[in-house]
Amino acid sequence: MTEITTLRPVILAGGSGTRLQPLSSEGRPKQFLPLLDDDSPFQEALERIDIAECLLPLVIANVRLKDLVLEQADDIAFDLEDLLLEVEGKNTLAACLSAALWAQVRGENYPLLICPSDHFIGDETAFSRAVIDAASAAENGWIVTFGAVADRPVTHYGYIEVGTRLHAGYSGHKVERFVEKPDEETARDLLAQGRFVWNAGIFCVTPETLIKLAQTHCPDILQACEEALKHNQDGILDYGPCASQSLDVAILEKTDQCAVVSLLTSWSDLGTWPGIWKALQLIADQSE
Repeated sequence: MTEITTLRPVILAGGSGTRLQPLSSEGRPKQFLPLLDDDSPFQEALERIDIAECLLPLVIANVRLKDLVLEQADDIAFDLEDLLLEVEGKNTLAACLSAALWAQVRGENYPLLICPSDHFIGDETAFSRAVIDAASAAENGWIVTFGAVADRPVTHYGYIEVGTRLHAGYSGHKVERFVEKPDEETARDLLAQGRFVWNAGIFCVTPETLIKLAQTHCPDILQACEEALKHNQDGILDYGPCASQSLDVAILEKTDQCAVVSLLTSWSDLGTWPGIWKALQLIADQSE
């Protein structure tokens, strides 16, 4: 991806192992299982950002998963150097803020490419194109989310209404609004409007932008992350009693600096059984 500036990938690899029981467990959550082929979704996430020619990633996981993270990276000969380990996961907000603060301490302000570790993405080239678009907008002060093509009225994904195009020179559009996991009737209505995409849960934002937004919208959680990073030992983060919130709810839904870029390929969240079945179907269709 020579067309973009330096990016720092952040792989979110937390999880309690409850969503796909009995297949998953606390000691081996879904992202570390070979759900679709010999590699786990976590390993595929590492390989995906390696293809994108980014810097080496920062991985954020629960402290109990440290050995598993390192083992799976080693199994695919992936050079994993940077790891933050949460004593207790506090949803995506604390993890993302910790990543931004970690980068700031290192003197970095490269866009962070924040990726879940439990997704299927069909076309790496299309993913790279979306990353290029997102990085361009992120460097200009936007917090960018990736929108996957909504082709059926599912009720277990969030939706994004695509607004007006960004200023000349940037790809992507402003986010008009978010719709959280609608019922089936509402989902059908959203699809019929033709302006909605699925929220893929992939984000791109500079540390500076994210920290400034957090100072406005969630200063208490930002402070908890600052304290956890300041007092960490061997990368272990203890957030204390801070609230558990998602990045979407705490910041994206409240700011007018949120943009969306199109992820023009097959996509599925592997955190649900329907998501796995759909991904397997997509793989089968690609091989025909």
